[in-house]
Amino acid sequence: MKNQIIRTLVLQYVLGVTYLAGTGLWDVGAAMSALVGCVAALFPKTYFDLRMMRDAGGESAALWLGYAYRSEIGKWVIMGAIFALAFSTDYPWDPVVLFAGFVLIQLSGWLAPFVIKGN
Repeated sequence: MKNQIIRTLVLQYVLGVTYLAGTGLWDVGAAMSALVGCVAALFPKTYFDLRMMRDAGGESAALWLGYAYRSEIGKWVIMGAIFALAFSTDYPWDPVVLFAGFVLIQLSGWLAPFVIKGN
């Protein structure tokens, strides 16, 4: 299971860097929006995955589920903080590019099992 989580994270980071590079080539001004969109999805996902990998073994299902819920809440708090910090600045964000990067990373997590094929 840890291999699948690591492969999913690597896939998402590669996809994020590719999106950032493509956006930077297309419009240098929009690259910061692409970066923040990808970071707003990747950092909380990485936090959640690392916490679940660290404490996934040997506990009862009830304890593990409680830990998963707390980790998920932490993930949402981190994501909200990133968006709050981004939108509290005076930087001229491109919201389409920002949210496209965020959604791209989120959807890649759902599609990763098809790419990884359970190896």
